[in-house]
Amino acid sequence: MRHRYRIIIIDDDPITRMDLVEMLQEQGYNVVADGKNGEEAVSLTQLWDPHLIIMDVKMPVMDGLTATGIIKGQSDASILLLTAYSQKDLVAKAKTKGVCAYLVKPVMEEELLPAVETILLEKQSSLEK
Repeated sequence: MRHRYRIIIIDDDPITRMDLVEMLQEQGYNVVADGKNGEEAVSLTQLWDPHLIIMDVKMPVMDGLTATGIIKGQSDASILLLTAYSQKDLVAKAKTKGVCAYLVKPVMEEELLPAVETILLEKQSSLEK
């Protein structure tokens, strides 16, 4: 069942991207693409129509919050933000952009997997209605 959901990973750090992809694929998730900035997130979303995007906030070219605003105008993909910052103003801004959850880096598997599972279960419920 996990393999039916398309997931995209966006982070400017290649090691973080690789770790996230590996964690998810080992659990049977379908990571269809990854990219290094918000601009790539927008184009990969148009290409793959993902169910979930896991995206860093602070990136070159286009940050994750800006990309989220664009993506939410074009797609119903759920967005899980990754941040090195747990500032209240950032969390509030993320909520206004339509982010469904965020995790503070470094992201551990025991935090990532329950968050992904919860988001995709909600996605499944909305698709079945």
